[in-house]
Amino acid sequence: MKAVCTVVVLAYIALWSFVFGDPAWAQGEKDRFVPGELWLDTDGRPIQAHGGAVLTRDGTYYWYGEDRTPGRQTGVSCYSSTDLYRWKHEGVAFPQESLSSDIRDRTFIERPKVVFNPKTGKYVMWMHLEQWGYHFARAGVAQSDRPEGPFVFVHHMRPIQYDFGYKDDDPDRQKEFGGTYRDMNLFVDGGKAYAFYASEHNATMYIVRLNDEFTSPASPIVQGQTWARILIGKYREAPAPFKFQNRYYLITSGCTGWQPNPADYAVADHILGPWESKDNPCVGPEAETTFQTQSTCVFPVAGRPGCYIFMADRWMPRRLHDSRYVWLPLVIQPDGTFTLMWLDQWDLSYFERR
Repeated sequence: MKAVCTVVVLAYIALWSFVFGDPAWAQGEKDRFVPGELWLDTDGRPIQAHGGAVLTRDGTYYWYGEDRTPGRQTGVSCYSSTDLYRWKHEGVAFPQESLSSDIRDRTFIERPKVVFNPKTGKYVMWMHLEQWGYHFARAGVAQSDRPEGPFVFVHHMRPIQYDFGYKDDDPDRQKEFGGTYRDMNLFVDGGKAYAFYASEHNATMYIVRLNDEFTSPASPIVQGQTWARILIGKYREAPAPFKFQNRYYLITSGCTGWQPNPADYAVADHILGPWESKDNPCVGPEAETTFQTQSTCVFPVAGRPGCYIFMADRWMPRRLHDSRYVWLPLVIQPDGTFTLMWLDQWDLSYFERR
């Protein structure tokens, strides 16, 4: 059956090439990015790494994300690359079956992120764990000795218990378990790691410093010292933090479900804030919908200070496995500002001209 499927895929590619010419979506075969088009791995299969991020280790890039392959529970895929164009599928680094038995059968995984802990030598994964109805809203943590996994589950939790006025009948049970943990990201700064996540039923963003192992909140938990509420009441999600010249940046999305909306970016001189919103960084056609995408990560380009790659997802709600990836160049100007502009295709030489 596997051989038959491979033949069918290759025949489809050949037919597309014959009818339409060189397929722009075969970007894995070219030294270029083609935002929004189908992206194949080195085996010719569509990349399954949605809501993900890229980790750089020892000259190799690792791309982690949701595996939305039809017929599977969501797991976390891992891909590796040395050039950012061609990606090898390393396998499912963390399958849904590796969750603890108390939640395994009814829980799915969203927005996994991985960081390396130099003190322990472990690769640490955080993820948003959810169940139907979206009231579970917890963090899941796993770790591995190798970037490609397998990752071993550590625990699940809500990191911060802070009563901002929860209702007794709150379906998210925040008075009992703490603020909800939904769209998230990880950020390492000066040897310390932080979790950014949408909390308080998505109304407010939390930033939480992690412990030395990167597996739990730092203790003791003290508001303003180890964690902070930011963008209070703004209903922002899909956080993508990054840093340039001792200043912190955060791109977020509004809360409109699967429908795209205007991005916003905020800046701060300290990671716990205060944060100042600067408006939508996107310019040009479809800027008001972030080019029909939602942010997931911003990572630096090696050897090019002030140069980054903005990663976003173009969600297909009824065909999540077919959701597309949009990568665009992001260059911070001398005055600390930046814009995001749509490009039909581009390559890393873009940064040499900036």
